[in-house]
Amino acid sequence: MLGATLALLAVVAAAQRVIGWILVAATLAGLLHPLVSLLARKIPRALATAVVMLTLVGGLGAVGYGLVDDVQRETRRLQEAGPERAREIESSERFGDVARDLRLSERTDRFLRGLPQRLRGGTTAEALQAAATRGVAFLATGVLTIFFLQHGPRLARSARNQLRDPVRRARAEALAVAVYRRAFGYATSSLVMSLAAGLAAYLAARLADVPGPAALGVWVGLWDLVPLAGALIGALPIVVFAAASSGERSVTLIVVFVAYQAVENLLVQRSVERSTVRVGPFVTLAAGLVGLELSGVAGALLAVLAATIAITLADELAKREPAAPEPEPKPEPETQPAISSTPAERPESAERSP
Repeated sequence: MLGATLALLAVVAAAQRVIGWILVAATLAGLLHPLVSLLARKIPRALATAVVMLTLVGGLGAVGYGLVDDVQRETRRLQEAGPERAREIESSERFGDVARDLRLSERTDRFLRGLPQRLRGGTTAEALQAAATRGVAFLATGVLTIFFLQHGPRLARSARNQLRDPVRRARAEALAVAVYRRAFGYATSSLVMSLAAGLAAYLAARLADVPGPAALGVWVGLWDLVPLAGALIGALPIVVFAAASSGERSVTLIVVFVAYQAVENLLVQRSVERSTVRVGPFVTLAAGLVGLELSGVAGALLAVLAATIAITLADELAKREPAAPEPEPKPEPETQPAISSTPAERPESAERSP
């Protein structure tokens, strides 16, 4: 057992990336399973899986294109405006001497010329190597997700059938279905709220003429997964950028994001928790920080989902715990009929007794 444990630990340590791909694929399949099952009622399941996966890839591709386009456009603007502002500072009377001594325009121009290489993650060869690694990860995760969507129900039934006792099998199946529906329902609702917050932030940044609206929208969407004030914290960069050009615009954005956060907390979040499960801000924050430390953003999302499943499982077990039986009332002692002292009142058995 000791050798097997050491070997298992060595395999897990060596295959962390593959295990991460499997966990991410299983999570995506769990989130997409209701939609695939809904489409599979009208079309074959394989076609339904293909439609859902193509829609997902298209959506992620659109978001990624928006991010890259925003970064490239803002980088070009910065490369054009940065050296000009540096030369203006060098020619000013107040800071000109210090700026010329520091060679501000030259340093600024050199930094901005090397900025695209830093954003790529190093040289062209290093960027291509990183892109190939990410491509393999995305491809493996996508293939595993399709596999789980196609064969996940069969795997679940096979796991259920390992229990030979029909009573225990029925209880385990009911528990698993309840936990899946509540936990993944909460996760799906949280992702939908995050998507709505990201779209709202993108539109607000676009209307306020804030640079990089797509990147800021994704930032707000990720922060919206944090309960209570996530969207407000994520919207701070939008407010700061808007304040640089117009104070009235920044105040309007503050009012908009405060109203959005209030509606989400008081109406949407409470409705979701009533129909699924209440996780709470502390558990979400703690699990997210632990997962972020272990494996970045994907680890944070997986850790929050794991905490949600654990809380839902504990709640379902508490609901299914049989109540303590009430104590049965003690039988009252039977009273013996009193024997009368007169012969007329005594029973026959008393008369015959010696």
